[in-house]
Amino acid sequence: MESKTKINDNTSISEIIKTEKAAIDAIAEVSKPLQRLKIPVLRKVMASRVTIAEAAKMGRTTVADIVKALEPLGFEYEAVDQERESNDLKPQWLNAADREAIKWFDVRSIIESGTDPLKEILGVFKEIKPGNILCIINNFVPTPLIHLLKQEKAEASFVDTMSDTEYHTYFLKKAESQLDKKRSNDKIIMDDADSFNRICQSFAKEKVREIDVRELEMPLPMQTILSNLEDLAKREVLFVHHKRVPVYLLEELADRDLEIHIYNVEEGNVKMLLF
Repeated sequence: MESKTKINDNTSISEIIKTEKAAIDAIAEVSKPLQRLKIPVLRKVMASRVTIAEAAKMGRTTVADIVKALEPLGFEYEAVDQERESNDLKPQWLNAADREAIKWFDVRSIIESGTDPLKEILGVFKEIKPGNILCIINNFVPTPLIHLLKQEKAEASFVDTMSDTEYHTYFLKKAESQLDKKRSNDKIIMDDADSFNRICQSFAKEKVREIDVRELEMPLPMQTILSNLEDLAKREVLFVHHKRVPVYLLEELADRDLEIHIYNVEEGNVKMLLF
């Protein structure tokens, strides 16, 4: 009898896929949000950073449902021991925080209105004092946002599951000394019309490469932007017309030496400048 591959809440999706390629389709069939795993460029971003437990929260499903889908492929679930389960308890930095040091920001109504709340979240987080905490209240786990902010100015994060439809995600802003190193080099800037036009006008027209991905089906917008960035000439900038703020793309680019300006003109019309 072949031995089964042990998995638990903390097993990364990439480990599972590496063991069995058929796991991609199996997990994707569990819930609609998890169907993103079928898209190679999104799978590359998600899989290595997301565990089974996080995937369950993202997919608004349960660990048990994901495990059930994987069992026919030779995977066997083993419960996390008590010591490791303690990782789900609130971290010391959150338990020790004064209520006045936490800013709560409920983005559910923004999302329900059809608007991407990233600009507002980045704006609120910018105003948080170093060492203080921002809590995003949402109806799903914002995994891309977690990785994006941790690449920028968040020292740590923690997700508190209140119910199947309410999640509180806490971000601890880095201390002043840690922020000083990056303060002059914020990578993602949410512009208004004036500031975006100013930065655009600072580049000669012949140095601006312009692409429009608004009519492309997923995952072509992300693939097209990444492809253009790969062969972008020195001192050249990429001007992108997009229909939304591409959070997964921003997460993918977070560790690159790029400055990204974003101007959300209106619903379905987002301008980006990358250099």
